[in-house]
Amino acid sequence: MKATIFFILLVLLTGLNFAQDQYEIASDAIKKNDFNTALQISQRLLSHDSTDQAIKILVELTSHDSTDKGGYISLGDAYSKMSVLELALEDYRHAERIDSLDIQIKFKIAEALYKQKSYTDAANKYLQVIAIDSNNIQAYDKLGELLYYAAEYPNAAFYLTKYLKYDQKNSKVYYFAANSLFKMQNYDGASNVAEEGLQNFPQNNDLKRLDALSLSNLKRADAAAKIAGSTPDSLFTGRDDYIIGISLLNADKDSIAIIFLKRAMDKDTSLINNIADLVATSYFRTGSYDSAIVYYNNKIKADPANFSANINKGICLFQLKNYNEASTTLAEAVQLKPDYIPAVLWLARAYRNIKDSSDEAAAAFRKVITLSKGTEDSHKDELSEAYGYFAITDLLKKRYAPAIESLKSALTYKPDDSMYHLWLAQAYVFTNKNEDAIREYKKVLSLDPKNADAKKGLKLLTN
Repeated sequence: MKATIFFILLVLLTGLNFAQDQYEIASDAIKKNDFNTALQISQRLLSHDSTDQAIKILVELTSHDSTDKGGYISLGDAYSKMSVLELALEDYRHAERIDSLDIQIKFKIAEALYKQKSYTDAANKYLQVIAIDSNNIQAYDKLGELLYYAAEYPNAAFYLTKYLKYDQKNSKVYYFAANSLFKMQNYDGASNVAEEGLQNFPQNNDLKRLDALSLSNLKRADAAAKIAGSTPDSLFTGRDDYIIGISLLNADKDSIAIIFLKRAMDKDTSLINNIADLVATSYFRTGSYDSAIVYYNNKIKADPANFSANINKGICLFQLKNYNEASTTLAEAVQLKPDYIPAVLWLARAYRNIKDSSDEAAAAFRKVITLSKGTEDSHKDELSEAYGYFAITDLLKKRYAPAIESLKSALTYKPDDSMYHLWLAQAYVFTNKNEDAIREYKKVLSLDPKNADAKKGLKLLTN
């Protein structure tokens, strides 16, 4: 242990002695006006981290020779190495005044300004480089990256795409350029740059993500899904999956869309309110009512007053023949929107299928009729169904006169319904109105020539 400490101390002392010796050699050289030797020594000391001694030499050197930019550049480098940026900039600018066309000095100034967070001044310095050398791709790269981090995406995209005309081997530039265009909502440009980058870097997942999102916004759903499928899911945010999912949904690719939309909700619960209804409706359209109910419940939990989720959930329950729960859910939907005729009609249908709920069904069907007043032409099917309900109820209870009136009303709105004509014919038979019955049986057969009940009834009345 002691030997190790002694060795370290020996190395440090040797280094200090070396730096001191070098300073004395450089100082003698300056006195002899051998400025180049002194400059070389200072640069050698800088490379060996003897910054203090290098600065001493350079301060002495520039005080004797103020016309050589090299001393000021090295002094600026020394201060920059020590993170004393104000002094570094002062010396770089002195060097720049000596040679205003030296591009490397401008790069050094720009870098120091960037470290100071003086982004506008740094950008202007890169612009000066480009003004001197319009083919300087390093300036395009640095300027574009600086503008990208400053969120000045239009300008960033301009300079980064300029860079890519000269060099296609920088994956970071491809990403910054494509993302800048994406942020500008220039999705076509973003996709083109991303795909060009993927030709050179086919495994770059960041470019794949940008391409998938750009293609989604361009409504090229199949292409978007294909490239998204080759990209790790972890790279996509919930919002990303939402964008891709909506694109697929709009392209009627429901089964694939659901995958992305469900991922979106899993990653970002704040999206449930936007997405759950969409996923549920996709399941609804394919007849997957159990799955649809799960997501309608998610939507209702996030937004209890959402009318469409409530009514659609009720319809799903109805289709599953869970009429009790359907009636409860549909009644809640009707409370949210009491004058919406389809909701009242579905509620009536649910009650019609529940034992001992005929009074509730009748009340709901009556409400359909009441709500349709003044807009009968727009609700012919609903009115026909409502009057049909009352007709069959009266027929079953042998109340033939009111049944006939209800059937006439039903046929007013649905004149070609063979079943209503058959029931009307049978009601006429029971009220001894045989001519009317014969007319209705014939009407049934004109609509449904193979109807056995109509043939039998007509035969009994005409023989």
